[in-house]
Amino acid sequence: MTSMRPSPAPPGRQKWWKMFTLCRTTIPSRSKGGISMKHTKLTALAGALCLSLSLSCTALAAVWQPEELPQDEAALIGFYRSGGESLAVRERDGHLEILYRFQQGDKDFTQSNEFALTKNHYDSYALREVGPNTDAENDIRFDRDSRGQGISLVIGQRSYTRYFAGGENGKPIRITPAAPMDQLRQEAQKAAPPNLPYDKTADLVELSSVVPGLQYDLRYTTDNNLFGTPLVTSTHAYLDRNAAQALGRVQTALKPYGYGLVIWEAYRSWSDFKTATLALGTKNAAMLPKAEEGYSHNSGRSVDVSLYDLSSGAEVPMISDFDELSPAQYAQFPGGTQKQRWLRDLLRQQMTLAGFTGSDMEWWHFDYDAGSRYQILNVQVQ
Repeated sequence: MTSMRPSPAPPGRQKWWKMFTLCRTTIPSRSKGGISMKHTKLTALAGALCLSLSLSCTALAAVWQPEELPQDEAALIGFYRSGGESLAVRERDGHLEILYRFQQGDKDFTQSNEFALTKNHYDSYALREVGPNTDAENDIRFDRDSRGQGISLVIGQRSYTRYFAGGENGKPIRITPAAPMDQLRQEAQKAAPPNLPYDKTADLVELSSVVPGLQYDLRYTTDNNLFGTPLVTSTHAYLDRNAAQALGRVQTALKPYGYGLVIWEAYRSWSDFKTATLALGTKNAAMLPKAEEGYSHNSGRSVDVSLYDLSSGAEVPMISDFDELSPAQYAQFPGGTQKQRWLRDLLRQQMTLAGFTGSDMEWWHFDYDAGSRYQILNVQVQ
């Protein structure tokens, strides 16, 4: 016998689905003498109204986003330090806050103390510190440069200087290659990739042939990257077929929010990775795994992604730039603006639901089917 119970609603609609079910089942549809057209119409009307309310509230919940912070306050958000002390200014619920890092090993500021700021006027704020043995208020003043960017803040009598991490404020970090890139590329092509154990081999496909609507900002095919010069000669993005199909599901899931995916990096051959390790030289070698260990991007199941606005087509300003070397690169960094954190977490949520595992150290990096060992590939793509 087929059950007449309504099927479960998606988690975000369960509250409103219960209301619809209640409306549908509590209004009688029969009178003592038989079917009552009045009650039947009431049942249909109530059900339609409840369903409409359910869908409307679901739609509102789906598209809600934090407000953008006004530019004059957004220009104050960032990192400041004085001697061995570091702090970050962030925004939450439209108000500025200070994250004070009291442990030097706290790379992502997740263990920092939080202090809310009360605005007095323009760049003047008050910080109230309340604790078991403390109840004090300090005046805070920000100073700006000629462009309006915050460059320092003073708490009481102590001054903290703003520092811009590599990748922040339009000044990406640059490392001069240890030798001309063409020379390093030739050397890398002579080397043999490692023969490591593996369970699966990626079926590489060009992303544009599988997922429509993606944007491409392949940093290592341009000079807008760590080395300031192209590393990869191919201008197309490839990925394992299953990973590409999963990326398509993410693209679809992001559409109701008004966003699409930007591809920063996808498959990279082992020889291209070897070129990068040679370019880093001895001084910066720790920035990448050793060539003989292989790299997740060599497997065809890893991708670096960001977001773009569907209405304008413009890339969305995220909490950090690609390959930025700062606390903002970490997936749990509590700084930035509330909108930036929301966008980062939205991306991570949708990628996770599609079968990707996000990196804790780089919010933009994701591995598909992370529990499997994929073969290190040295396939040259066009």
